[in-house]
Amino acid sequence: MDFHEWVVSTYQNQAKFEAEASQHLDLYKMAAYYIFVLRFGLVDSLERNAQLKTYDGQHWHYEPWDMDIALGNKNDGGIAYDPPIDRNTKLPGSVTTYAISGRSADNNGNIATSNWLFDALEAWGYWSNTIVPEVAQALYEAGLTYNNISRMFDEDYAAKWCELMYNESGFFKYIQSGNGDSTWLSWLQGSRMTHRHWWLSNSMDYYDAKWFCGDYKSHFLYIRANVTEGSQAAIRITPNKQTYMSVTKDDVLQIT
Repeated sequence: MDFHEWVVSTYQNQAKFEAEASQHLDLYKMAAYYIFVLRFGLVDSLERNAQLKTYDGQHWHYEPWDMDIALGNKNDGGIAYDPPIDRNTKLPGSVTTYAISGRSADNNGNIATSNWLFDALEAWGYWSNTIVPEVAQALYEAGLTYNNISRMFDEDYAAKWCELMYNESGFFKYIQSGNGDSTWLSWLQGSRMTHRHWWLSNSMDYYDAKWFCGDYKSHFLYIRANVTEGSQAAIRITPNKQTYMSVTKDDVLQIT
């Protein structure tokens, strides 16, 4: 059975998918690709603009193909999405359009079509709650951090280009070549350095917290209180942005 036939054979059969997935998928490479898509907002790279590869003829995984739609952009131009985004994020103001390709909704907002492979992976607790966090931490330890990513974008790429040349290129591509048509004007976004820093910082913080990895582990608050046995005490913490929080007692994780 080839890979495509196997995926189709598991459609809407979560138990079969989970029982057989390790025979057909490199679950760790799939997790790495999934992490990249979510952290960078690669909205055009999950359903399409990706390559399916295998190095042993049996275990398949995704690899990047075209990653130019990222960091809040939508695939038909312009900045549309605030961080974080995931497969449930919709285009602001739209009932039917999801941010990440591979999913659509009907006029009532209910899912009409969806990528079964990633539906099944996300629904699999072992993959979502064990493998993905493990890979996220491994990538962090290998250097996938906010500081390294920003340094790469700012110094290894943006700083290598003359700003006059960059702006002239954008003028030609998005204004002059349109002969007065403003269709592509929303793509003329300048360097986006400040926006990129803000977008990446929030996205990285959110997914570090969700997967209990990376810099999230170095940010904590100790609370010590004397409470009479049998009494009740409540501590309310309100975060200033969308995030996850973990609670430990006597250094033992209680809830996330």
